[in-house]
Amino acid sequence: MSQSRPFGVTLLLLMVLMLSAWGAARVAAALHWRDALVEFGARLSPAYLALTGIIWAVAGIALCWGILRRSVATRLRIVSAAVVWQAQLWVERVFFQSERANLPFALLASVIILLTVAIIALHTSTIHYFSKSEEHEQADQSSKTA
Repeated sequence: MSQSRPFGVTLLLLMVLMLSAWGAARVAAALHWRDALVEFGARLSPAYLALTGIIWAVAGIALCWGILRRSVATRLRIVSAAVVWQAQLWVERVFFQSERANLPFALLASVIILLTVAIIALHTSTIHYFSKSEEHEQADQSSKTA
């Protein structure tokens, strides 16, 4: 019987599930409010909002699958996805949204999210969790040929 996931990996899984849910909510909102977005001349089109929502929902599902399968490359993919997601949010915020007073909070939240993902991805238990998959696969392959 395999060991349970480390807390950090479970936290990454929850973060990825939230990313996927956020993408699905973005799609639903873009489709539901499409007429209002067009009527009031939103800077980002409903098609863009829906497309990026679909991309993030699918990416989240793929990352969840990688975590559950213990795919070795998933650690790097999660970190990459977090960086790209934050970059997209900041590009949209800076270039397409009106100025907001919560800039310090948004900066702090972004830094905390990125640091949390990086620390968990670099933690020994996370590395061990994902590398175990590769060890088991190699052991299975060598036992089949022997």
